[in-house]
Amino acid sequence: MFLSNEHKVVERIRFIISTSLTGLMVLEYAWNIRFEVRVIWPKLRKSAEARIFVIARYMGLAEQIFNVWFANRMASGIPTPPMACRAWYSFHGLTIQCLLMSIELLLIRLACKMYNNDKSVFGLLYALVGAQCVGMAITARMLMADINPSPTCVVEPNPGQIYVGASAIATNLCFLAAILWRYFTVKWPEILCSYLKIMVRNSIFVVILVTGNFLVAILTPKEVQLPIRHILVSAMVFSFWFAVGRLVLGKEKFRQQFQNDYELTEVDFDNLEPLDHSDVYPTRSSNTKVVRTELSIAVDPELGLGIEGDIADERIYDWVDDASISGRAPTIMPSETGNGGECSGSRKS
Repeated sequence: MFLSNEHKVVERIRFIISTSLTGLMVLEYAWNIRFEVRVIWPKLRKSAEARIFVIARYMGLAEQIFNVWFANRMASGIPTPPMACRAWYSFHGLTIQCLLMSIELLLIRLACKMYNNDKSVFGLLYALVGAQCVGMAITARMLMADINPSPTCVVEPNPGQIYVGASAIATNLCFLAAILWRYFTVKWPEILCSYLKIMVRNSIFVVILVTGNFLVAILTPKEVQLPIRHILVSAMVFSFWFAVGRLVLGKEKFRQQFQNDYELTEVDFDNLEPLDHSDVYPTRSSNTKVVRTELSIAVDPELGLGIEGDIADERIYDWVDDASISGRAPTIMPSETGNGGECSGSRKS
């Protein structure tokens, strides 16, 4: 009788939490749907990032809406066959793993771009994800074999769930460490600083969400595991779904804002090249800080204006009167510029 009453409380709490989180997801989706249709959908054929985003976004939204229906069924006390319960928990676990893998793939793509698609970094990051997938598959098989649902599909927590959380925390912290190391130890072109600052900030936020969810699952005391675990299931879907949206939508919104602010500037944010990359930026003296422009002007000798020299701050109109050189074209020689500084988070117009 005690177990039955406890199950009823858990089912009611799960229904309330699932409904609230689904409402927040629908609001966030309605807020961004126009931007998503206008910017993300046209890239589906060419961009793997856009495909990851769309799959994770709609799979997570559909799962959470279905979760409300199933939680309502549980709270109403409607009995469900054990096979249907197993199918439901399998689908729920698959959705969480899909959202988690979407987050990790997006973090891998960012890290690989920052390391110029270095093969060793690429292989190491994917090896971490592969090891995590193998561990999760083994754990999921163990968990599904031990499922013994109640008539309303309430399942007792399994201690084996901590292994899934531990591997996910370790993998995501490795991704974040690789991104932060590259960001703080390399000189980036100033035009990329604001972009990288936003992406690093979103990456930190995402890793905190993932780590926080799994830490709660691992550190929850045994006496309160039943209600907390069932609430955490819905919270994971919501937070992982929201994290995928921040990684992709944040990037695309910055790109759109940048194009609006700098209409004549084309920057490939998918090809991040640091300033000290020898293939792109030749070696220059670190003391070169003055922009030097050689200007040669050919003027009619009768005017008495034969000028050839270097200018730094003066404008050409201060040297020669407009009327006196009308029809004469100055010849601008190539200029030399010094190295840019490290990322400061500011942009120059």
